Amino acid sequence: MSAKYALLAAFILTSCSLPFGVVDRAVSDYFPLADGDYWYYETGSGDTLAARIEGDTVILGDTAYIHTFGSEILYFFRTDRGIDRYYEAVTYRGGDKVVLEKRIGPYLALPLIDGFASADSFTNTAVVVNDTFRYLRSVGLKVVLIGDLTVRGREFREVYRAEITDSKRVDGPLGTSVCERQEVLYLAPDVGVIRKTEVLAEDGDTTAYSAELIGSNLLGE
Repeated sequence: MSAKYALLAAFILTSCSLPFGVVDRAVSDYFPLADGDYWYYETGSGDTLAARIEGDTVILGDTAYIHTFGSEILYFFRTDRGIDRYYEAVTYRGGDKVVLEKRIGPYLALPLIDGFASADSFTNTAVVVNDTFRYLRSVGLKVVLIGDLTVRGREFREVYRAEITDSKRVDGPLGTSVCERQEVLYLAPDVGVIRKTEVLAEDGDTTAYSAELIGSNLLGE
């Protein structure tokens, strides 16, 4: 018996004493990252957004999956603890670019466990000539079990909601800039994101949108 199936058998034999859904979580992929996977979403305003895994690349010595979501390009890494992300932040002094952050950090912990919460932070200070820039990013995650959820007529089981708050603050010679992105992802096993809401607040301006899955190759389409 292979190690994979031996582990699965052990989970099944002990499942009566384990939290609800732990076997499904152990063998399901809630954040697929296979090259060529695609998803189509309809937003609350009726627009269609496409998401796709566009292969991979190497960033900071590690292999990153290239994930496009509409016009946004994100870089994800699969690790032993779950999904990491590439984080980058820059500001400008005159016409010169000042790099405040360039690193790989946590994004989504797997397997999903109801009630799980985590927090990560990064700080940096950059001095350019006589100007000082102080930078702080904090990323928080909360996971909630939803259970069965119907989206656009399709029923999904073992759905989890992941609430991700990504906050950035830059203190520079011209003042303070603050940006916060709140993502809420509804994740289904072996499909990924089936519903998403996002609120972006940046220096007093707020934008928001919601999107629901309408098609994917992972649904046999």
